[in-house]
Amino acid sequence: MELMEVYHYLIEKISDPRVAKWPLMASPFPIATVILAYLLFVLYIGPWFMKNRQPYSLNRVMIFYNIFVASASAIVFYGLLTSGFTTKLSWGCEPVDFSYDPEPMSMARWVWWLMILKMCELGDTIIFVLRKKFNQTSFLHIYHHATTVCLAWIACKYAPGGMWTFIMIPNCLVHIIMYTYYLLASLGPHIQKKLAPWKPWITILQLVQFTIMVIHTSQSLLPSCEPTRKPLAFIYMSQVLIMFYLFLDFYKKTYLSKKSE
Repeated sequence: MELMEVYHYLIEKISDPRVAKWPLMASPFPIATVILAYLLFVLYIGPWFMKNRQPYSLNRVMIFYNIFVASASAIVFYGLLTSGFTTKLSWGCEPVDFSYDPEPMSMARWVWWLMILKMCELGDTIIFVLRKKFNQTSFLHIYHHATTVCLAWIACKYAPGGMWTFIMIPNCLVHIIMYTYYLLASLGPHIQKKLAPWKPWITILQLVQFTIMVIHTSQSLLPSCEPTRKPLAFIYMSQVLIMFYLFLDFYKKTYLSKKSE
Protein backbone atom coordinates (compact mmCIF):
# COMPACT_ATOMS: atom_id res chain seq x y z
CA MET A 1 0.00 0.00 0.00
CA GLU A 2 2.82 2.40 0.83
CA LEU A 3 4.38 1.81 -2.58
CA MET A 4 1.07 2.44 -4.32
CA GLU A 5 0.58 5.61 -2.29
CA VAL A 6 4.00 6.88 -3.36
CA TYR A 7 3.18 6.04 -6.99
CA HIS A 8 -0.18 7.83 -6.73
CA TYR A 9 1.52 10.86 -5.18
CA LEU A 10 4.25 11.07 -7.83
CA ILE A 11 2.20 10.27 -10.92
CA GLU A 12 -1.15 11.84 -10.10
CA LYS A 13 -1.05 14.24 -7.16
CA ILE A 14 1.97 16.46 -7.96
CA SER A 15 1.91 16.15 -11.76
CA ASP A 16 0.22 18.50 -14.22
CA PRO A 17 -3.43 17.34 -14.59
CA ARG A 18 -3.68 19.04 -17.99
CA VAL A 19 -1.36 16.50 -19.64
CA ALA A 20 -2.58 13.40 -17.80
CA LYS A 21 -4.65 12.06 -20.70
CA TRP A 22 -2.21 12.97 -23.46
CA PRO A 23 -0.43 10.11 -25.28
CA LEU A 24 2.48 8.63 -23.27
CA MET A 25 1.74 10.84 -20.25
CA ALA A 26 -0.65 8.81 -18.06
CA SER A 27 2.15 6.77 -16.49
CA PRO A 28 5.93 6.32 -16.87
CA PHE A 29 5.56 2.82 -18.34
CA PRO A 30 5.09 3.76 -22.05
CA ILE A 31 8.17 6.01 -22.09
CA ALA A 32 10.13 3.42 -20.09
CA THR A 33 9.16 0.82 -22.72
CA VAL A 34 10.45 3.11 -25.49
CA ILE A 35 13.78 3.61 -23.67
CA LEU A 36 14.10 -0.12 -22.94
CA ALA A 37 13.39 -1.04 -26.59
CA TYR A 38 15.97 1.56 -27.70
CA LEU A 39 18.64 0.17 -25.37
CA LEU A 40 17.91 -3.44 -26.32
CA PHE A 41 18.22 -2.63 -30.02
CA VAL A 42 21.36 -0.50 -29.94
CA LEU A 43 23.21 -2.65 -27.40
CA TYR A 44 22.12 -6.18 -28.32
CA ILE A 45 19.61 -6.79 -31.12
CA GLY A 46 21.10 -4.34 -33.63
CA PRO A 47 24.74 -5.49 -33.31
CA TRP A 48 23.60 -9.14 -33.42
CA PHE A 49 21.49 -8.48 -36.53
CA MET A 50 24.37 -6.67 -38.29
CA LYS A 51 27.11 -9.11 -37.24
CA ASN A 52 27.30 -11.01 -40.55
CA ARG A 53 25.82 -8.31 -42.78
CA GLN A 54 27.37 -5.53 -44.80
CA PRO A 55 26.63 -2.04 -43.46
CA TYR A 56 23.64 -0.30 -45.02
CA SER A 57 24.40 2.94 -46.88
CA LEU A 58 21.25 4.83 -45.77
CA ASN A 59 22.53 8.01 -47.43
CA ARG A 60 19.09 9.17 -48.57
CA VAL A 61 17.60 8.19 -45.23
CA MET A 62 20.21 10.33 -43.44
CA ILE A 63 19.53 13.31 -45.69
CA PHE A 64 15.77 13.20 -45.08
CA TYR A 65 16.25 12.39 -41.39
CA ASN A 66 18.54 15.39 -40.83
CA ILE A 67 16.19 17.69 -42.76
CA PHE A 68 13.30 16.46 -40.63
CA VAL A 69 15.06 16.88 -37.25
CA ALA A 70 16.52 20.31 -38.13
CA SER A 71 13.13 21.52 -39.41
CA ALA A 72 11.22 20.06 -36.45
CA SER A 73 13.71 21.67 -34.03
CA ALA A 74 13.11 25.03 -35.71
CA ILE A 75 9.32 24.61 -35.46
CA VAL A 76 9.47 23.63 -31.77
CA PHE A 77 11.92 26.50 -31.10
CA TYR A 78 9.44 28.97 -32.58
CA GLY A 79 6.52 27.36 -30.76
CA LEU A 80 8.20 27.54 -27.35
CA LEU A 81 9.44 31.08 -27.93
CA THR A 82 6.02 32.40 -28.94
CA SER A 83 4.11 30.63 -26.15
CA GLY A 84 5.15 33.14 -23.51
CA PHE A 85 8.73 34.32 -23.92
CA THR A 86 7.81 36.90 -26.56
CA THR A 87 4.94 38.21 -24.43
CA LYS A 88 5.07 38.00 -20.62
CA LEU A 89 7.68 35.43 -19.55
CA SER A 90 11.10 36.74 -18.50
CA TRP A 91 14.44 34.95 -18.30
CA GLY A 92 14.21 34.98 -14.52
CA CYS A 93 12.29 32.84 -12.06
CA GLU A 94 8.92 32.19 -13.65
CA PRO A 95 6.51 29.74 -11.96
CA VAL A 96 4.56 27.27 -14.08
CA ASP A 97 1.12 28.51 -15.09
CA PHE A 98 -1.11 25.44 -14.72
CA SER A 99 -4.19 27.23 -16.01
CA TYR A 100 -6.11 26.28 -19.14
CA ASP A 101 -5.57 29.70 -20.72
CA PRO A 102 -4.48 29.60 -24.39
CA GLU A 103 -0.83 30.60 -23.88
CA PRO A 104 0.02 28.17 -21.01
CA MET A 105 -1.77 25.37 -22.88
CA SER A 106 0.19 26.19 -26.02
CA MET A 107 3.44 25.97 -24.04
CA ALA A 108 2.45 22.60 -22.56
CA ARG A 109 1.64 21.24 -26.02
CA TRP A 110 5.00 22.39 -27.39
CA VAL A 111 6.80 20.70 -24.49
CA TRP A 112 4.96 17.48 -25.41
CA TRP A 113 6.04 17.88 -29.02
CA LEU A 114 9.62 18.43 -27.83
CA MET A 115 9.41 15.08 -26.04
CA ILE A 116 8.22 13.43 -29.27
CA LEU A 117 11.10 15.08 -31.14
CA LYS A 118 13.60 13.72 -28.61
CA MET A 119 12.15 10.27 -29.17
CA CYS A 120 12.61 10.71 -32.92
CA GLU A 121 16.25 11.65 -32.29
CA LEU A 122 16.84 8.14 -30.97
CA GLY A 123 17.01 7.39 -34.69
CA ASP A 124 20.60 8.70 -34.64
CA THR A 125 21.81 5.58 -32.86
CA ILE A 126 19.67 3.22 -34.93
CA ILE A 127 21.24 4.64 -38.09
CA PHE A 128 24.73 4.22 -36.59
CA VAL A 129 24.02 0.57 -35.79
CA LEU A 130 22.61 -0.21 -39.27
CA ARG A 131 25.67 1.46 -40.84
CA LYS A 132 27.94 -0.51 -38.43
CA LYS A 133 29.40 2.73 -37.06
CA PHE A 134 29.77 1.12 -33.65
CA ASN A 135 32.52 3.56 -32.65
CA GLN A 136 29.81 6.25 -32.59
CA THR A 137 27.46 4.28 -30.33
CA SER A 138 29.49 5.31 -27.30
CA PHE A 139 28.33 5.51 -23.70
CA LEU A 140 28.16 9.30 -24.09
CA HIS A 141 25.93 9.06 -27.16
CA ILE A 142 23.52 6.46 -25.76
CA TYR A 143 23.35 8.01 -22.28
CA HIS A 144 22.73 11.48 -23.73
CA HIS A 145 19.87 10.36 -25.99
CA ALA A 146 18.15 8.13 -23.42
CA THR A 147 18.45 10.69 -20.62
CA THR A 148 17.17 13.52 -22.81
CA VAL A 149 13.97 11.60 -23.56
CA CYS A 150 13.47 10.94 -19.83
CA LEU A 151 14.05 14.60 -18.93
CA ALA A 152 11.62 15.74 -21.64
CA TRP A 153 8.96 13.39 -20.24
CA ILE A 154 9.57 14.66 -16.70
CA ALA A 155 9.29 18.26 -17.89
CA CYS A 156 6.02 17.57 -19.69
CA LYS A 157 4.61 15.61 -16.75
CA TYR A 158 5.49 18.04 -13.97
CA ALA A 159 6.46 21.46 -15.31
CA PRO A 160 5.49 22.17 -18.95
CA GLY A 161 5.75 25.92 -18.57
CA GLY A 162 7.40 28.86 -16.85
CA MET A 163 11.16 28.93 -16.31
CA TRP A 164 11.46 25.18 -16.91
CA THR A 165 10.82 25.63 -20.63
CA PHE A 166 13.50 28.29 -21.14
CA ILE A 167 16.32 25.72 -21.31
CA MET A 168 14.53 23.97 -24.18
CA ILE A 169 14.97 27.04 -26.39
CA PRO A 170 18.81 26.97 -26.59
CA ASN A 171 18.59 23.19 -26.92
CA CYS A 172 16.41 23.50 -30.02
CA LEU A 173 18.68 26.21 -31.43
CA VAL A 174 21.77 24.03 -31.00
CA HIS A 175 19.96 21.11 -32.66
CA ILE A 176 19.00 23.25 -35.65
CA ILE A 177 22.70 24.04 -36.18
CA MET A 178 23.87 20.51 -35.39
CA TYR A 179 21.49 18.65 -37.69
CA THR A 180 22.08 21.18 -40.47
CA TYR A 181 25.77 20.36 -40.10
CA TYR A 182 24.97 16.62 -40.25
CA LEU A 183 22.82 17.23 -43.33
CA LEU A 184 25.65 18.97 -45.15
CA ALA A 185 28.11 16.27 -44.06
CA SER A 186 25.83 13.58 -45.51
CA LEU A 187 26.13 15.16 -48.97
CA GLY A 188 29.55 13.63 -49.59
CA PRO A 189 33.28 13.51 -48.69
CA HIS A 190 34.06 16.77 -50.50
CA ILE A 191 31.60 18.64 -48.27
CA GLN A 192 32.87 16.82 -45.18
CA LYS A 193 36.41 18.09 -45.81
CA LYS A 194 35.15 21.67 -45.95
CA LEU A 195 33.15 21.17 -42.76
CA ALA A 196 35.97 19.47 -40.82
CA PRO A 197 37.35 22.69 -39.24
CA TRP A 198 33.89 23.45 -37.86
CA LYS A 199 33.31 20.04 -36.28
CA PRO A 200 34.80 20.89 -32.83
CA TRP A 201 32.44 23.86 -32.62
CA ILE A 202 29.43 21.53 -32.50
CA THR A 203 30.72 20.13 -29.19
CA ILE A 204 31.61 23.63 -27.95
CA LEU A 205 28.04 24.75 -28.71
CA GLN A 206 26.70 21.85 -26.67
CA LEU A 207 28.97 22.76 -23.75
CA VAL A 208 27.78 26.38 -23.91
CA GLN A 209 24.19 25.10 -23.97
CA PHE A 210 24.74 22.99 -20.84
CA THR A 211 26.32 25.97 -19.07
CA ILE A 212 23.30 28.16 -19.87
CA MET A 213 20.97 25.40 -18.63
CA VAL A 214 22.73 25.05 -15.27
CA ILE A 215 23.02 28.81 -14.69
CA HIS A 216 19.36 29.41 -15.53
CA THR A 217 18.03 26.45 -13.55
CA SER A 218 20.12 27.41 -10.49
CA GLN A 219 17.65 30.27 -9.89
CA SER A 220 15.11 27.72 -8.73
CA LEU A 221 17.33 26.89 -5.74
CA LEU A 222 16.52 30.29 -4.22
CA PRO A 223 14.00 29.94 -1.36
CA SER A 224 11.44 32.20 -3.05
CA CYS A 225 11.64 30.53 -6.47
CA GLU A 226 9.40 27.56 -7.35
CA PRO A 227 9.26 26.10 -3.79
CA THR A 228 7.32 23.00 -4.88
CA ARG A 229 9.56 22.21 -7.87
CA LYS A 230 13.02 22.11 -6.26
CA PRO A 231 13.45 18.32 -6.72
CA LEU A 232 13.03 18.96 -10.44
CA ALA A 233 15.91 21.44 -10.30
CA PHE A 234 18.20 18.85 -8.72
CA ILE A 235 17.24 16.26 -11.34
CA TYR A 236 17.83 18.71 -14.19
CA MET A 237 21.09 20.13 -12.89
CA SER A 238 22.63 16.79 -11.89
CA GLN A 239 21.98 15.29 -15.31
CA VAL A 240 23.15 18.38 -17.19
CA LEU A 241 26.37 18.46 -15.14
CA ILE A 242 26.98 14.78 -15.91
CA MET A 243 26.48 15.45 -19.62
CA PHE A 244 28.74 18.53 -19.44
CA TYR A 245 31.49 16.36 -17.96
CA LEU A 246 31.03 13.63 -20.59
CA PHE A 247 31.01 16.11 -23.50
CA LEU A 248 34.02 17.97 -22.11
CA ASP A 249 35.91 14.68 -21.75
CA PHE A 250 34.95 13.82 -25.35
CA TYR A 251 36.18 17.24 -26.56
CA LYS A 252 39.52 16.86 -24.78
CA LYS A 253 40.14 13.34 -26.08
CA THR A 254 38.91 14.00 -29.63
CA TYR A 255 40.25 17.47 -30.38
CA LEU A 256 42.74 18.71 -27.77
CA SER A 257 44.76 15.46 -27.67
CA LYS A 258 45.13 15.60 -31.48
CA LYS A 259 46.53 19.13 -31.26
CA SER A 260 49.07 18.11 -28.62
CA GLU A 261 50.26 15.27 -30.83
